[in-house]
Amino acid sequence: MHAYRHKQLLSRDIQRFGGVSFWLLFRCLPALVLAALSLFILSAATARAESSLTEPGGGQLMLRNAQGQSIAAVAQHTSVQLEITGMVAIVTLEQQFSNRSSEWVEGVYAFPLPEQAAVRSMEMRVGERRIIGEIRERVAAQDIYRQAKAAGKKASLVEQQRPNLFSNRVANIAPGESVSVKLEYVQEVSYDAGQFSLRLPTTITPRYIPGISAGRNLSAGGETVAVLPGLGWAQPTQQVPDADQVTPLLYPREGDDNTPLNPMTLSARLDMGMPLAEVQSPYHDIALSRRAGVYEIALAAGVAEMDRDFVLRWTPVSANAPSAAFFTERVGGEYYGLLLLVPPTPERAPEPAPREIVFVIDTSGSMGGVSIRQARASLVRALGHLRPEDRFNIIQFNSSHHALFRRALPASRHNLQLAAEYVRHLQATGGTEMMPALQTALTANVAADELHPQPVLRQVIFITDGAVGNERELYAEIAQRLGPSRLFTVGIGSAPNSWFMRKAAEFGRGSYTYISDVDEVGATMDALFRQLSAPVATALTVDWPAGAEAWPASLPDLYQGEPLRVAVKLGAELPDADLLVRGRVGGQEWGTTLRFFPGADPARAPDHPGVASVWARRKIAALLDMRVYGKDDDWVRGQVLPLALEHSLMSPYTSFVAVEQQPARPLDRALDSHPVPNTRPNGQSPQTFAYPNTATTAAANVWLGSFLLLLGLFARAFREED
Repeated sequence: MHAYRHKQLLSRDIQRFGGVSFWLLFRCLPALVLAALSLFILSAATARAESSLTEPGGGQLMLRNAQGQSIAAVAQHTSVQLEITGMVAIVTLEQQFSNRSSEWVEGVYAFPLPEQAAVRSMEMRVGERRIIGEIRERVAAQDIYRQAKAAGKKASLVEQQRPNLFSNRVANIAPGESVSVKLEYVQEVSYDAGQFSLRLPTTITPRYIPGISAGRNLSAGGETVAVLPGLGWAQPTQQVPDADQVTPLLYPREGDDNTPLNPMTLSARLDMGMPLAEVQSPYHDIALSRRAGVYEIALAAGVAEMDRDFVLRWTPVSANAPSAAFFTERVGGEYYGLLLLVPPTPERAPEPAPREIVFVIDTSGSMGGVSIRQARASLVRALGHLRPEDRFNIIQFNSSHHALFRRALPASRHNLQLAAEYVRHLQATGGTEMMPALQTALTANVAADELHPQPVLRQVIFITDGAVGNERELYAEIAQRLGPSRLFTVGIGSAPNSWFMRKAAEFGRGSYTYISDVDEVGATMDALFRQLSAPVATALTVDWPAGAEAWPASLPDLYQGEPLRVAVKLGAELPDADLLVRGRVGGQEWGTTLRFFPGADPARAPDHPGVASVWARRKIAALLDMRVYGKDDDWVRGQVLPLALEHSLMSPYTSFVAVEQQPARPLDRALDSHPVPNTRPNGQSPQTFAYPNTATTAAANVWLGSFLLLLGLFARAFREED
């Protein structure tokens, strides 16, 4: 009886299950198919974003070489010539684009330049033909280029996307043909702690793009955004409306100097007019010769991969180290000057004040590989400089941020041991959400307490590669929240975002430095902590002649080893008078008098080409900075545009365009646009995540939703049967 009853119940359950299965098949199948389709679309989108940095994509045509390796359809080769005299370098950079495909193509190449580069001329070469580029308002230049491209004419358009990031478009390159674009720019030579240096970036660490994709917003924040379609891997967001213009693709594999993906040749002529104790390049092997006091420099191997910054350093014989210099140039009937002044070293070091030091370290995915090892080593070295009376904290950030302590704690042996162990376990992963970490670091409580009856000197040390696309937003945050704090930046990696490093430190009233090799960690961090003791010179002023216009208008505090550098427009006549510089050095009143042209007739003063361009570039940068402090964008544009056109300089509102008048491409032949990839920065790990802020948990949410939907449908089916 019981066996029979059990058999009946089992039979009924089987029938019910069969009914449920039948009901599910016809009632639930559409919902399940929809969920699966959504999951597939989201997964495909995520996979596409995640692979865009390391695999061909985004419309990029890739070919195979004899070894079976992927190569871009449009190749580029860069040659650089440096002419260095005094405090100015005139740089000629030529990019040759070669079409290796069987189709007519447009090559699009995003490339870095020094953030202070004043790009002042451009020409396009097609075989033996030279077409001189013209400086135009940006939108007008784009219209000229677009029309020439559609008409089959060879054309080139060079635009500034950031002060240190530019783009070059070359249209209608025939199969097997090469077209060259030559740029000339002026760059200031750096001088710090008795050593001159020049940095030439060659590739780009991909910028993280915060915000939600919202389509193109051409008027976002008053920024001029290109209307030509970008071929970058990121979509525009509300925070970075030009994201597709500043996110160039990378080659999927590393390059090397023996078989470079983006080869570079380089030569330099160094004429300082003084004996030099040393000339060296820390990241490249160079060949060096000297004739009549002029140094000739070239790459030792003749060619190098464009995967790391080229840095040239030279040190004068100690007796010839400059303490003051003034260089002039006459352009358009007016004189321009560039002042270099090294304040004296204080006779005694200032009394050490209690400090609160907040270390902010970037642990995002772009720091993977050598960079995170450099960052960890630099932070451990910095911990060793803390004094018992100091307080400190560590904030790491990637997609989120985390502080080691809830508040800054004394630099006791126990706390330093905890910190060192914490640092040793830091790993690079995720996005670069810099803003929340910056806000936390700049808004911590610095009130006096029992341990420190007097307010402490508060310093933030920011260790990062600067790989972000919302730089202007971050500058505004620094300017707004800085208060009594000071911000110092440490650039990490072989291709850091030097514009962010310099400007963040400028808005933070601190200084910046770079670490591109682990071997540099010790000396660099030691020098930084010597600077952290206190500014060497403050409240600086220069008594310029009436009518002079100097930039920067407000002089910064100077830290140990830093010189005062000012560019000035003097007018139609050179002053035959003394120049008075005043300030406070080591807490004491200080002043010095300089002759503009000691022992020489001002009318016969030597001309130093490039000084006028340096002045104009500095003024443009200062005007653009006013937006950070809330100045109206239209007003800024109205000031920058005529200045850039007058001095023939590229800017956010001006571009260079060159067009060959004779059409080259038959109009019945299609034209394909292809990005020219950059080389992955040396030592950087391949990125396994999407930089744009679109890599959410959507796929996981779809799986969870599908599972819960299935459970609900089963429950409903059983209830209906009952």
